[in-house]
Amino acid sequence: MSPANCTDTIQPPDDRPPAAYAIALPWFAARRLAWWLGNGADRALLWAERARQRRQLAELDDYMLRDIGLTRADVANEIRKAFWQQ
Repeated sequence: MSPANCTDTIQPPDDRPPAAYAIALPWFAARRLAWWLGNGADRALLWAERARQRRQLAELDDYMLRDIGLTRADVANEIRKAFWQQ
């Protein structure tokens, strides 16, 4: 195969009408936007749940903490984290 033929392999096919690209591009952009919005909603729910769990952890008394194997220092380290941190 000659070098001239290699550059031909990366060209889009000529049999596809330009209108197909005009239709496909917004469709792909909309799909990408929907994916980002869906992930954003999932992430927001995860962050809200994480913040709720940390608030509840802070409310546990020493007996309950001992029962689950945590110390006040462990709890302090956990509730000090921002809601987006694991």
